[in-house]
Amino acid sequence: MTQSGPPGGSGDPLAAFTADLEEIRAKAAAAQEKLRSAVGTAQSPDGAVSVTVGPSGVLQDLRFGHRAYERPPQALSGLVMQLVGRAQQKVSAQVADAFGGMVGESSAARELLDEFLPAPEPDVGTPADKSDVFLPEQEAEDRPRPPHRPPPPPQQGPPRRRPRPAPAEDEGESNPW
Repeated sequence: MTQSGPPGGSGDPLAAFTADLEEIRAKAAAAQEKLRSAVGTAQSPDGAVSVTVGPSGVLQDLRFGHRAYERPPQALSGLVMQLVGRAQQKVSAQVADAFGGMVGESSAARELLDEFLPAPEPDVGTPADKSDVFLPEQEAEDRPRPPHRPPPPPQQGPPRRRPRPAPAEDEGESNPW
C-alpha cells in the first residue's frame, strides 16, 4: 500500500513516479493513435487531381477528375508532384503534433522537430492563379536553351575499330589468347 503525503509535502516518491509513468504511457498511446490515423490530402483547385498520403508520406490514394484529361501529360505529372508535396507537408505537421503532446509544445525536442518540417504552403483548396500552379512547360520557358549544335557528319564506310593492344612480352606461351 502506498500512502500519499499531505499536499505540498514530500509525498511518496514511488507513487509520484508511478503517476508520472502512467501519464507518459497515456501520452504515448495518444501519440500512437494520432500517428496511425495521420493522413494528408491535397486537391487541385479545379478538382482535376486529388492525392492522399499516409503518416510516412507514402502515397495512399491518387484520383483523377474529368478535368485531368484536359491537361498535357507533363503538366499533369507536375501537378501530381506538387499536390503530393503539399499532402506530405500536412501529414508531417500532424506527426509533429502527435509528438508535441509527448515532448511539450515549447521544448527543445519540439524545436528540433520543427526545424525539419517544411514550411507550410498556401491551401490548395483556394483558387490559385497560374503562377501558383507548377507547370513543367513554364519551367522550360524560363530555362535558358543550350546552344544549337549541328549533328555530327555521317560516317562513310564501316565503323573504325580500335587496334588490338600488342601482347605483353612476359605472357609467354601459357596464354592461348
